Amino acid sequence: MGNPNCGKSSLFNALTGLHQKVSNFPGVTVDKKTGDLALGKYASTLIDLPGTYSFYPKRADEWVAYKVLMGVDADVKTDVILLVADASNLKRNLLFCSQIIDLKIPVVMALSMTDLAKNKGTEIDINGLERELGVPVVSINPRKNKGIPQLKKIVEQTFNANFTAPREFIHNASLSEKPIEEVKVLLPGISDYTALHYLINHKHFKLSPSLQNDIEVVEVANNFNPTKTQAEEIMQRYGRIKHIMSQTVVEADPLQKTLFTEK
Repeated sequence: MGNPNCGKSSLFNALTGLHQKVSNFPGVTVDKKTGDLALGKYASTLIDLPGTYSFYPKRADEWVAYKVLMGVDADVKTDVILLVADASNLKRNLLFCSQIIDLKIPVVMALSMTDLAKNKGTEIDINGLERELGVPVVSINPRKNKGIPQLKKIVEQTFNANFTAPREFIHNASLSEKPIEEVKVLLPGISDYTALHYLINHKHFKLSPSLQNDIEVVEVANNFNPTKTQAEEIMQRYGRIKHIMSQTVVEADPLQKTLFTEK
């Protein structure tokens, strides 16, 4: 999973080799690219989901990825999310990354394009980024097989431990506390952020009529406002992202670089 053009396809090819097939997700003409992946003693299936910029889908391919991640696609069970992030555009990538982390599904981040970031004068403290996000982060270069064995090992360990981030990226419950809690009673075990998205998009999910009605009742009774809630969420996420970037990323000063080049 990851933003468009973040290096997902190169990583998918490196991990699965020739053991790939392409079909369509049921009911939509969106590619479902799958491949065999050996993780220690496990024979696993790796699914390359369509690239997405945020957890608010607009196109058909984004809805496909969204429903898989929300756990409402009956054909796909998610054990671990392999989240690919472009190191040369880290700030933009972190919005979607942070939303995935708050689903409370085991996540491993593969940091791609690190050579491109370095050429731009960007230095990333990977250990610091790992601490801030609360998930494992592995620097990779699929074309050179850099980091691939380590990545597979960490994905296997994450699956074995069923490890999820120990804390939320933002305090999701504060966005709409009472309706979130009421949805979690209807759907025990889901995260606050997952509950929030049931409130926003349950009409797009294949749920029982009674569950659809119960969630609708929660919305109406609490005057839930999805537009206002989304705006507040994004503002909070970018605030936290700004802090993380200041703590873990050093970028070249464009002015200094220009002056140096002119000399």
